[in-house]
Amino acid sequence: MSTNQLEKVYKRKADLVEGGDTEDSSKKQSLLKNVVQSGTSSFPLSDSDSKESKIFNDPIHGTITVTGLCVKIVDTPQFQRLRYLKQLGGTFFVFPGASHSRFEHSIGTYYLGGKFARILKQKHPQQFEEGDIECIEIAGLCHDLGHGPFSHVFEKMFIPCVRKDKTWKHEDASVEMLEHLLKANDQVMKAFEEFDKDGTRLALIKDLILGGKETEHVEDERVQQKRKKRFLYEIVANAQTGIDVDKWDYLARDCHMLGIKNNFDHDRYMELARIIDVEGEGPRICARDKEENNLYDMFRTRETLHRRAYQHKVKIGVELMIVDVLVKVDKTVQISGSDRDQVSKGRNISECIDDMKAYSKLNDSILQLVELPITLGTSHQETDSGAMEDLKEARNIIRRVRARQLYKCVGTRILQDGDTFTQEDIQRYKREILEKPGRSFNENQFELALMYFDYGQKKEDPITNVRFYKKSNPGKAFLSTKQKSQMLPAVFQERAVAIYSKEKEFEKDIARSFKQRWPDSEIPEEYNGEPEASNQ
Repeated sequence: MSTNQLEKVYKRKADLVEGGDTEDSSKKQSLLKNVVQSGTSSFPLSDSDSKESKIFNDPIHGTITVTGLCVKIVDTPQFQRLRYLKQLGGTFFVFPGASHSRFEHSIGTYYLGGKFARILKQKHPQQFEEGDIECIEIAGLCHDLGHGPFSHVFEKMFIPCVRKDKTWKHEDASVEMLEHLLKANDQVMKAFEEFDKDGTRLALIKDLILGGKETEHVEDERVQQKRKKRFLYEIVANAQTGIDVDKWDYLARDCHMLGIKNNFDHDRYMELARIIDVEGEGPRICARDKEENNLYDMFRTRETLHRRAYQHKVKIGVELMIVDVLVKVDKTVQISGSDRDQVSKGRNISECIDDMKAYSKLNDSILQLVELPITLGTSHQETDSGAMEDLKEARNIIRRVRARQLYKCVGTRILQDGDTFTQEDIQRYKREILEKPGRSFNENQFELALMYFDYGQKKEDPITNVRFYKKSNPGKAFLSTKQKSQMLPAVFQERAVAIYSKEKEFEKDIARSFKQRWPDSEIPEEYNGEPEASNQ
């Protein structure tokens, strides 16, 4: 709800309460509290308000009313693109219910961001300035604009494979896409300029998306002053503790769609949260001390989702196939962008991250564009025999996905605490496996994948940086120092490496080679025993 709409609500409340008896006034005060906290109005909107609002019936949060400037952002091609980006990438190929998109997650994050901010403002009105809540809502709405096809598959698997010289994150692309969205839509730009007359609010929104990281675009003195209000950066993307509305929405939404239990109650956390001035750090969001177990439930739910769904072995196999498809057609598919010198030649898939006009045309349908003879927005270099061969191989991989002839996990190994194996070591470890004599497979017929299972802060206890307060002293923040439950894990992170065979004929040999390199690894029982004679 916009500031103007809240003012109208207050006025209506005053009109209703004036002259009423105590019982009616109490009921109306309670109604007003619900209005402020929910972010949607229980009062009928005026004709002008109705024209500038959209109501979404969300399966997680119920009725969500999007108003004002946020409605204009939602009704742009750049935001509507999120409908065609699955929230969980390749998980849909394993869990049929995981069909939800970045679109509804962004609407949910907008809703929770506004709701949490209003709850905090009700308790600490002096901490908020005009426009702060709208900035939080816009940041929540736009925080995932920068995701590519199949979400994290594009960011964490494909781009590092083909753009080794570039460090790229979807948060940075979200900021760039927001800028492109404003430039490409005159009505949105006009409305935004009215909202942000001096440019500081756009800078704040960008910084909220990035979690308050030091960036070039926040040099303005007023924005630097805002940054001292650290609690603003703990609502949408909390880089310090990981407790934020983005996580709350995806935990609730993903659990619902996957059929997995979510034990975390974000509504309870919001109701009990307070803003407390921390010496040397400024005002921070602090949790009630009895909320510690509720927060552990949040981090446990996150770990459960990673173990059971996000890093499911079959799902990783599917995503490795998607990456192979994108790599093979990267230079074949051309997507028109905004560069003047690119009139006759578009952008490669991996080059789209440098051009938001081209990037806004990328979504999960890229597989259909590759698989079928569709050339809308693309151009296949059919005169290049090498490109045609890559295209043929890519289409064959897609057909294998459709027929469930997937890359198979044929071995796993739990990494020990002292093992420094990282993503950058994968090629070296692949070479070590290939160095063993008598192998029947080559480097193109298997792949290694790293898996991480943790509570969100790698090896650290996630509660370490969370500040709490006691009911008896609500103005004093402290870090949890009480004795930890013996039922908590002794280690908060587990890492594993898995090996995948791309062809069925090499599965046994690849599994045995993996076991030979790491005797403490586990391989399927049918692959144990003496190795068969090499074909080479």
